[in-house]
Amino acid sequence: MTQENVPVNHPKLICTAIGLAMGVAVFVLSLMQKIQPESAILMLSIGVSLYGVALLLFNK
Repeated sequence: MTQENVPVNHPKLICTAIGLAMGVAVFVLSLMQKIQPESAILMLSIGVSLYGVALLLFNK
């Protein structure tokens, strides 16, 4: 049996992972009450922006 190389779209994967990490970080920090609202909004906006970039990237 041979394995086929599956191409990975690295920029799309990275943008999606960072967007998810920003959302999880804001959620955890808000549960711990360790984040200011201005910082939370900034982090969430960066995460949503990266999700948008990931959706706009073309598949190879």
